[in-house]
Amino acid sequence: MLKKIELKGEQKKVLFLPSENPIQIKGVAGSGKTTVALYRAMHLYETAKNLFKDTNIAVFTYNKTLSAYIEALLPEIQSETQKLRNDFKIEVTNFHKWAYHFIGLKFNQTLNEGTQNKYINDILADLKSKESTILNKSSEFFLDEISWIKGKLFSGYSEYFEASRTGRGTADRVTKNDKKVIWTVFENYQNKLRNLNQVDFDDYAILALKKIESDPDFKPPFTHIVIDEAQDLNKAQIIVISKLVDSFTNSLSIIADAAQQIYKSGFVWSEVGINVKGGRTIEFKKNYRNSIHIAKAALSLLEKEPDKSQFTVAASVFKEGDKPKIANYSSVDEEYSCLVDQLNELKKNNRIKGTVVLHRTTFGVRKVYDYLIDYGFDVELVKTSSPVNYNSESVKICTMSSIKGLEFNNVFIIDLNDNLIPSPQGFLEENDEHHISTERRLLYTCMTRALDQLYLFSSDNNPSRYLNEIDPDLLLNIGPVKSAISLDDLPFLR
Repeated sequence: MLKKIELKGEQKKVLFLPSENPIQIKGVAGSGKTTVALYRAMHLYETAKNLFKDTNIAVFTYNKTLSAYIEALLPEIQSETQKLRNDFKIEVTNFHKWAYHFIGLKFNQTLNEGTQNKYINDILADLKSKESTILNKSSEFFLDEISWIKGKLFSGYSEYFEASRTGRGTADRVTKNDKKVIWTVFENYQNKLRNLNQVDFDDYAILALKKIESDPDFKPPFTHIVIDEAQDLNKAQIIVISKLVDSFTNSLSIIADAAQQIYKSGFVWSEVGINVKGGRTIEFKKNYRNSIHIAKAALSLLEKEPDKSQFTVAASVFKEGDKPKIANYSSVDEEYSCLVDQLNELKKNNRIKGTVVLHRTTFGVRKVYDYLIDYGFDVELVKTSSPVNYNSESVKICTMSSIKGLEFNNVFIIDLNDNLIPSPQGFLEENDEHHISTERRLLYTCMTRALDQLYLFSSDNNPSRYLNEIDPDLLLNIGPVKSAISLDDLPFLR
């Protein structure tokens, strides 16, 4: 849903930030970080133009869906003067899209997740004779470690050996001896990719950095860069982006919220050589998006985080509204029947515009899409392969991990079952604290996308553990509804 957007209250501080050297904007969910990112880009374009040099501005994100959403928002805040000018240019992109074209990769040269797992499993099978217990870990465990190694830009085994493995709880979950075996798996994996002329997504930043540093004639293409949702980028990606900005301006606007970090990256500014100290950081603490009940329910979930020191509690600038609605149904049929009932109620009251249904998996998104089509709803998938009309009355459908930065009047989060969230595939070991925390912050992020109405549905009497962490006094429990057609009757599931 697109609406007329303008800076409010403390957001106006962004207009007075310097146009040279890095600045950091920290903001809680609902504080308007994406709005601020766009206004920052527009303001830099208008005030920092140089008569003798082109002004090229880029807005970078991690998430493909968010970059497409920002592109759709641009005309909403663009001035009439800017719209009439031919030289107006702000590039909106996500890191991997930009890097893919910059490196010059070929189609199908990048590994998909399934092929990555196959390669790792083949390597583990060959190494099992070494009788190391770490080799009993899943392929996901090793891919997670390989991603961390690449994101940290370790130049060799000694750096990896000495590095503290943060992000796996309060202590390392691998011993020094384990690291020797993991490095062997990493080297075998890299050799296989080189032999087959393939790369994975974590190679994008490494390859881009090598291309930049090996080209003596490389000139940074941008005079100013705005990075939205920077907390989801890793060290390597941030370093690459920092090298794309003109050294004369060194203008990086870094916008982030640690509470919404949903990818297992993590870095500190000293690691990437960016200084945002000395009054170059501002913090937005006011939530302009959510109703008071939605905001409090989401914050009560965040209260279960083991380390709350990095999170900022939003100030109370909430509007009144309804409590989030929660329901646990005995079956998926019953749950989807309730979904249809609630959507019809919104439609009857002319409140269907700006509605999204979220699911943890891509298969689940496809399932609910076909179900609602069967019931005669106008629906759109939120994805990058096709444009989305955010101003239409169609029900949008999206994965939970793709919703970052977007907002909707009504948000339905369905199939919140414990076998789906936390995602079983993300567990590197039993009771993986880091994965449990990451998935909790994912749900928090999804809950805070709702402006007016929030619905939390589960089924099979197997509610996600996170639903039990939300303060029940902040929720409205709604009961089962009349029966509808069975999911088994739908042709796509036969």
